[in-house]
Amino acid sequence: MTDTLRFERPPVREVTLALMLQPMPKLQTLDLAPLRVDWRAHYPLLQEVAPLPPWSPSDRDAVEFVRSGLSWPMGLCTFSTESGDRNIRFQQDRFLLSWTFGEESQDYPGFEALKAELLEKFSQYSKLAHDASGAAPVVRRADVQYVNHLSGISAQSAMAGVLSGWSSEASFPFRNPDYCGFRVHYHESELNDKVAVLIGVDSAGGDSVNGEIVESSALSLDAEAEVDDSSNYVEMLDSAHDVLMAAFREVTSSAMREGWGEIS
Repeated sequence: MTDTLRFERPPVREVTLALMLQPMPKLQTLDLAPLRVDWRAHYPLLQEVAPLPPWSPSDRDAVEFVRSGLSWPMGLCTFSTESGDRNIRFQQDRFLLSWTFGEESQDYPGFEALKAELLEKFSQYSKLAHDASGAAPVVRRADVQYVNHLSGISAQSAMAGVLSGWSSEASFPFRNPDYCGFRVHYHESELNDKVAVLIGVDSAGGDSVNGEIVESSALSLDAEAEVDDSSNYVEMLDSAHDVLMAAFREVTSSAMREGWGEIS
């Protein structure tokens, strides 16, 4: 693993770790009912809604009608904490853990702590899925997603800064927009050709300083690691995080990282 960035005051506001699975059409919600008992103490809130569209490009074009006698597609199940700062979501083709951080929620505990919980909960999910379908879930992609809050930096200034490498004072050639954002996607990262990277900047809510509203922005990074038959999904999750950290260092300035209290 590469050196992990650490900060005294990390700007991270949301982290999602996801394992994207080979679809398990035989799996049904009732097969996973024991999780309601096992997770009730920490994740007491439960919601079940229509499933998300298939994540795999090869499955997105497929249209199948549910005929009489066939199993109804399993919904998207979400287990949440009372405060809503953590949730676990799963369906037949994915398993996700999301944490939200901020001034009114807990401090960011670090990637290793989140990964440990993801793997613990996924192990319970996998056992029940195996018992129900006769086959263990097969992970085909590992995702790491971070959303960071850039306080006092407008989206247009952040865009100019990222695109110029923060080499000079960022300037925007038009008047201040109500909203702006951009996306950059790399199919293969320089660190690992099995990891794709998405970098995004969006307008965010303003911060109140001495009664005045100061514009801020959101910097999002998403690393998606392909998991084939020759690779280990835990190692690929680590690789995705390494790539994401390298991308974060590239799109932020040394002054910004110093302001967040970078720990060497």
